[in-house]
Amino acid sequence: MNNRIVMLNNIPSPYCVDLFRALQKNLPEYEFHFIFTSIGEGNRSWKADTEGLNHAEVLKSRVLRLKTRYDERYIHFPGSIGTLLDAIDPAIVAAKEYNPSALQSLAWCRRHHRRYVHITEGTLHSERNLNPIQLLSRKLIISSADFCLAASTRAKEKLLYWKCPEEKIKIAYLTFDLSKMKHIPEDPVPGRILYVGSMAERKGLDLLIRSLRHLPASWSLHIAGTGSEEELIALKALAGQCGIHDRIQFSGYLEGEKLEREYAEASLFVLPTREDCFGLVLLEAAVKGIPIVASKYADGAYDVVEPGITGLLEDPYEAKRFAGAMKQVLEDSQFAANAKAQDLSRFSLEEVCGVYKEVFRALTL
Repeated sequence: MNNRIVMLNNIPSPYCVDLFRALQKNLPEYEFHFIFTSIGEGNRSWKADTEGLNHAEVLKSRVLRLKTRYDERYIHFPGSIGTLLDAIDPAIVAAKEYNPSALQSLAWCRRHHRRYVHITEGTLHSERNLNPIQLLSRKLIISSADFCLAASTRAKEKLLYWKCPEEKIKIAYLTFDLSKMKHIPEDPVPGRILYVGSMAERKGLDLLIRSLRHLPASWSLHIAGTGSEEELIALKALAGQCGIHDRIQFSGYLEGEKLEREYAEASLFVLPTREDCFGLVLLEAAVKGIPIVASKYADGAYDVVEPGITGLLEDPYEAKRFAGAMKQVLEDSQFAANAKAQDLSRFSLEEVCGVYKEVFRALTL
């Protein structure tokens, strides 16, 4: 029996590599080949290590950078995927989203009568402004895939909207190695609010700053993330205009123990994004037992946050309402108690690998 499976992704992001390592470990009956179409992208500060991945290859691709309304997007144009797939001759190709490499691998699977698994993080909100080519690629890939794996319930909703039969969809949550966030004991500082992520307009830091001026209680905001010089200057100027610049600390990009310590000392985590397919920082905060106030446009929040129990979801454009949500969570200690007690087993790599195993087994019978 052909037991070779190709996993195709754009870049070796840390969470992607975590999953690939787990698949390799937990599904030893398959021979995995991991293909990345580029080593990185300009808007990512991630440092991923592919050591330990068997049959891993990074292709040389032309990467097109597109300026969107809120930030930058990247399209990868690799050389012929077909030649590499010919050499591997997999039984299954599992590829993410709707990029040129996904379309190439789908075409290869159809020509060679192999199975194709479509993986998606995108949601109806994150994909609400599509051009005709993007619409066509989604229609083609979703209708042609043998199976679809959605990274969240909102991603599944999108697949259903595109007429994918529900029996061909499973949710394999976007996740990472949760044990990475369990080295430093939680010691929350009262009133300390944490934001982790970039300073791109899409992330809504400006909306958060406008909301914080309506938060009466004693608080401080720690921002762990990077941005351009222009973005940093604009955010600091806005904080000054709102009269709260002395309560905000810009810590820059953090990783490892330094980042975990920020989580350990936070009493509240916030994600005021205008748009996010998932937002893995929400899961990082949940692992550390921090209550969360998230934007209702953070689509992963509907899986990570239990509204009224472990946090609240609110519209970040409504500054006073968002501030009210932060005030409620900071003042009600039950949110923190519930956050520490929540069951996150559905996000474990073992659980997610189990979903992949179900799909691969069904397609190779």
